[in-house]
Amino acid sequence: MLLPSLVFNDHDQHFVHRGSEGVDELVGSMHLPLSLTLQLTRGCNLKCIYCSEPPGIKMRKHEEMLAMIDKLSGMRRIIFSGGEPMLYKRFWEILEYARSRFEKVVLSTNGVYITRENIMRLKELVDYIDITVDGPRRQHNGIRGNYDAVLRGVVHVSSAGIPFSTICVYLPGNKDAIHYICQTGDALGAVKVKILTPIPKGRSVDLFADFVTGDEIAKLKAYLADEKEKNGWKIRLTITDWLKVGEGHAILVEPNGRMIASPVWTHEDCILPIGNLHSSSAEELWTAYPYKANHLKKYLEHTLDVA
Repeated sequence: MLLPSLVFNDHDQHFVHRGSEGVDELVGSMHLPLSLTLQLTRGCNLKCIYCSEPPGIKMRKHEEMLAMIDKLSGMRRIIFSGGEPMLYKRFWEILEYARSRFEKVVLSTNGVYITRENIMRLKELVDYIDITVDGPRRQHNGIRGNYDAVLRGVVHVSSAGIPFSTICVYLPGNKDAIHYICQTGDALGAVKVKILTPIPKGRSVDLFADFVTGDEIAKLKAYLADEKEKNGWKIRLTITDWLKVGEGHAILVEPNGRMIASPVWTHEDCILPIGNLHSSSAEELWTAYPYKANHLKKYLEHTLDVA
């Protein structure tokens, strides 16, 4: 098994190192990524103002998508995303195919297509779900839209007992919205709230003047820690300061098979293309990937702020 001294902590939803090896030693033993995001489609039913993955990339044929999943088999965790992954025409077949090939199968979705009719099938096929919520109705609708359908999806997930996290993007002036997301996530039994900042990629390019790091993130962490204590929230809060995490920690496979490292501030479009999973092996692409230590430290939560 890849990195046997790492275990996945289901209670906190992240990998934990139980051995004595250092990061460099762990990286030296890896032939595949620890975790990777596979974008099934770039099509989406919403138009988020900060979307870093806008439409415009063609998809591989379904059989080619399955072949790419086979190449990743043995990796510890795969995250299916988009666009909106549930728009992929053979979405359920993809989940069924992946179920036996990875320790953790994760769905990153806007939640709109999660229904009372499909929720139990989803429960059988994924280990947990990430759903993005951007605040109360008015704030959420101003950023991405369809608040009522998104919240219905969250409620279905919660009612079915599927572990889930809510994700939000930290924009100027939305501290109250983040407070609402924490309160709502805690009330519905989310494992954690993941707070991100915009990156200069896709539609977020115009928002990058509002990038936050350092002292502002520290103040947000202190504020949320105080609110968590005051309100008795059980939810776990993580805040991603991209400069602290470091360049290129995330590996994404786009719907056409191109594999990229993201975010990479020093490269065009904030990404570094590595190759194409359709035409290369996962091992070859991992060898070419230059941010291995950042990748591992991020998913061990060494570089996150936790409240």
